[in-house]
Amino acid sequence: MSERFDGGDASRRLIKLEEREKSNTHRLDRLEGLVKEVHAQNENIARLLTELEYTNKQLSLHDARLSEIEKQPRTRLALIWSSVITAIVGAAVGAVMTAVISSI
Repeated sequence: MSERFDGGDASRRLIKLEEREKSNTHRLDRLEGLVKEVHAQNENIARLLTELEYTNKQLSLHDARLSEIEKQPRTRLALIWSSVITAIVGAAVGAVMTAVISSI
């Protein structure tokens, strides 16, 4: 069976095709805008990652410096204790030497 198209049917189909083409063009235009926005977001995310990596490196450096600063009081305390012990031992040795010398 062959279908015959009259002028009205072909005209309706052409109008529908043109409407679909307009609709698809609008959809594509909206999608292009979305693609541009997604691309801009991806660029911003890449910049943020770079800045975050730099911040993490700086934080590591500050952590190392802070650890060194926190060790300083312990080092001073150890130095003070060793000086006190040296003074006590020196006084004891001096007292013993004085007792030995005075007994001679």
